[in-house]
Amino acid sequence: MTYFEAGQKVKFVKPYPDENPDQEYIIVEVKEGIDDTRVDISPLNLGLVYPPIYTVNTKDLAWIK
Repeated sequence: MTYFEAGQKVKFVKPYPDENPDQEYIIVEVKEGIDDTRVDISPLNLGLVYPPIYTVNTKDLAWIK
């Protein structure tokens, strides 16, 4: 089992075809559930004043070293 915590850099394992496969995200919050764990992530280097926050399943993410 892979553990995630706030502040880690991650990226999608299989991004959608129209997404940048090199886009990095930072974990804002970890939400542990009974069946699965979800995290709130925010994209890095978008240049927005208020970057969006997405809630995704941890199975779709990989750590960036």
